[in-house]
Amino acid sequence: MILSRLEQLVQYAERLADSQGNVDDFRTSSAQLNEQLEAMMREMASQHEQFAERLSTRVQLQAAIGFKEDAPSDVRRMYAADQQAFYSQLLGEMLQFFTGSNQGRCVSFGLSVEELLFFIRLLLEERVMDVGTLKGIFLFLSRHARTPGSDMLSYESLRKKYSSVQMGAKRRVGELLTYLAQRAEHHITND
Repeated sequence: MILSRLEQLVQYAERLADSQGNVDDFRTSSAQLNEQLEAMMREMASQHEQFAERLSTRVQLQAAIGFKEDAPSDVRRMYAADQQAFYSQLLGEMLQFFTGSNQGRCVSFGLSVEELLFFIRLLLEERVMDVGTLKGIFLFLSRHARTPGSDMLSYESLRKKYSSVQMGAKRRVGELLTYLAQRAEHHITND
């Protein structure tokens, strides 16, 4: 949620900079922006304090209990599972606080994973989009994207599927691009 509010404040500040209003309008608007920023920073500081306290407590617990090599394997598995559950919960809550979703900030695509990858491949081949390596795209998609068939996309799965897109997915992307070209033409002739 903080990220959304931050984006709204950025847009507000951009509108403020773009406006040709008088100095009094600017003074009032900037005072409102300052108040909103201060409120958001107080909330962030409070939440940071809570997260830091929980992590500190966990570190103390780990130091007190420790991971004992000579403990039975069931005990070591239980200890590891408890640590994993703590980190998953804490990170999920952090994502929720910053993005509004415990899975991160998601962009929902109406394409299957293969269709999305083929579409991206076309954008790259035609230099509509430029990236240094595919790694950045795969990382972004694995952290922030979902498709109708997959709420979570894995980096490895994306990497493997990128080069082996089936013909059906390619056809569906081709049909979508044809449809989009027709829509663009309609807007050109009717606007």
